[in-house]
Amino acid sequence: MTQDQRKQIENYAKSLKWGPKDFYWKHTLQVRDFALMIQKKVSGDKDIVEAAALLHDIGKAKLLAPEHEEISAKLANQLLKRIGLGKDKVGKVVECIKYESFESVEAKILRSADSMSLIMDKSGGREWYFEIILGNDRKRILHEIGKSYSEIEFGFAREFVEETYNKLLEKYG
Repeated sequence: MTQDQRKQIENYAKSLKWGPKDFYWKHTLQVRDFALMIQKKVSGDKDIVEAAALLHDIGKAKLLAPEHEEISAKLANQLLKRIGLGKDKVGKVVECIKYESFESVEAKILRSADSMSLIMDKSGGREWYFEIILGNDRKRILHEIGKSYSEIEFGFAREFVEETYNKLLEKYG
């Protein structure tokens, strides 16, 4: 991926209406940071990892709902083709974003980074999500925290979030 393509992807993602206080944009940047951190340790294609992280939630700008993955994948596919990213890379980014198959290392990295971001959030987005989307229902919150932790595929990444994860369990348990 060229520097120009990277910038176009980032600018496109940033330009979307991300909802209250730009929580989703801040989340996206955090997911990218975590994804690149993981990628450095476990390999995988850096371009695919970064593009997937930046574009994984773009469908939320259109549909603020858990079922946004298909819309995100479609929008990402259109953008990546338009900016001339190779067909193979486009397909792999779209595969990661769809959250259907976690066979590739890049898909595992994205899911892990996305889950880490929920646990490690410092933007206020997690509390907003717990309040507005989950209705401050402790059982639903604990389920979401546990699900996120279980989706972190790499031991070192789990260790990275462990302290905050345990504090969240105490707070909502």
